[in-house]
Amino acid sequence: MTAWVTIRRFGVALVLVACAFAPSVRAADPSPRPTKPSPAQLREIAERAEKAGDWDAAFTAYCHLFVADRNSPELREKLNAALRRVQQVRRHRDPNFQQFATAMPLASGLDLFAEVIQRVPSIYADREKATAQTLWGFAVEEVDRALGNSAFRQAFLDNTRADKIEPFRAALRRDWAKRPVADYKTARAAMRELIAAAQDAFPVRVPAALALEAACGSCSGLDEYTAFLTPNAGGAPAGPDLAAAGLFLGANKDGLFVQGVIPNSWVAHNYPHLQRGDRVVKINGRPMDNMAGAVEALKHPGVDGNHRFEFPPVGDGPPIVVAVPVSAPTVYGRKLLSAKDVGYLRLGTFSPATPGELDTEIIKLKTDGARVVILDLRGNHGGSFLAGVEVARRLLPDGIIVTTQGQAAEVHDQTFTSMSGMSAHDIKVVLLIDAETASAAEVLAAALKDNNRATLVGMPTFGKGTVQYPLRLMTLDEADPKKPGKTGTVRVTIAKLIAPRSGPINGVGVTPHHPEADFDRQPELATEKAIELIDRMMPQMQLPPPPVSPVPAEPNLVP
Repeated sequence: MTAWVTIRRFGVALVLVACAFAPSVRAADPSPRPTKPSPAQLREIAERAEKAGDWDAAFTAYCHLFVADRNSPELREKLNAALRRVQQVRRHRDPNFQQFATAMPLASGLDLFAEVIQRVPSIYADREKATAQTLWGFAVEEVDRALGNSAFRQAFLDNTRADKIEPFRAALRRDWAKRPVADYKTARAAMRELIAAAQDAFPVRVPAALALEAACGSCSGLDEYTAFLTPNAGGAPAGPDLAAAGLFLGANKDGLFVQGVIPNSWVAHNYPHLQRGDRVVKINGRPMDNMAGAVEALKHPGVDGNHRFEFPPVGDGPPIVVAVPVSAPTVYGRKLLSAKDVGYLRLGTFSPATPGELDTEIIKLKTDGARVVILDLRGNHGGSFLAGVEVARRLLPDGIIVTTQGQAAEVHDQTFTSMSGMSAHDIKVVLLIDAETASAAEVLAAALKDNNRATLVGMPTFGKGTVQYPLRLMTLDEADPKKPGKTGTVRVTIAKLIAPRSGPINGVGVTPHHPEADFDRQPELATEKAIELIDRMMPQMQLPPPPVSPVPAEPNLVP
């Protein structure tokens, strides 16, 4: 294992993104925010959607509930179950997945399933949870759900009627789920028998699809972040990927338009006038009328490293131009907030460039006279784990940052510490956090809080305290070793993150010193706390200088 991988935006494959991100993708406009449903209303919406089989709606409602109450085991189970349903429905409708499954021989599908059962338990964070028997149970459950899904039946069973399949589904729940499975070899043999029994019960046009469902279920049943990804799942996006900058584009019959702007993103900070629905006339000088044209235009940024988006003029003025960096800064929004010398910086995500960007921006703030910096981590979903650790080292002279717990040697009781000493920034720190602060951002928040290095303002963080690793599968590569990467990848949870004093982060999050639910009020409260820090510094700064001795002290010449 040679790389650390943390969660980034990937459709709805991750509960972090779907819960924390979906509510925040709202237009950057000044209109009043709609009234949020109460928890009771959300629960009613979720349960009604479940009964109707509308898993997207059920999942969205459970996401909002989870942000409001993350300490309910029952709610977390419902959320994870809804997530698995959403993943499955979208998988069955994905042309890439359909092509992958249709082209796969049954023997290869069974081998892929067996490889998952063999390799995932050896590196999964909780070995006791990832036994062959447990993974088998998840696999049978996923096959059962797939057979109940009309999209799956249409794609792989020639749209066999649900009532024709129901007796077999009942047998899956009654008998097959309890089948003893000792290891990956017996799991493969059992799955072969299961698929043969299905073929006897009804026509199965693509038998390998059942094996693939079993492989997917074995992964997604473990937790909300572990998932099987087909070879092209991590490839180029279907549309322009400007998520790092906070801009999302859409297309309709009238052409290209702004589908959303992430609040607090680089685009929102630099172009607050940009709104959902604004029509895009040109990208990088090329007229726009569809998404394919946008994809092509974004391959040709300007010589200044920016993408130029043109929007219709207001009145008789020139076209409105928005310049978005190809590689958007992760640290931005620098400004002084008051005469009391309080600075502000926004940390949008964590990448290898983040520590250096933070150094540059803090030095500029200190040059401008700032003595306290407010670091805004609201809506920061993480990114690079190691970048988060390095940012903590930039701010923490000494102390424990985080401990990882897992099976793999790289994460087995590994403690990450800071020994930066006087090279760490000595500026006082106030952190802004909320329910969408997650992953590496929570590592930073917990480290600074537990080492008494920062004052935290806002709401408890999301509670995504795990690390993922891309386990590349090799079953289909063996036939052609010169062309690897045909089998797919399991994004598997390999470690749990433990804060220095407050314990596990996952499912709990980081609690602020000063809770504040109002998004607009949070910066004001953070500024108040920053000013209090300055006021506490003032008496020390106003002490008279020590008396000067009339006789200079002898120099200390001892080596």
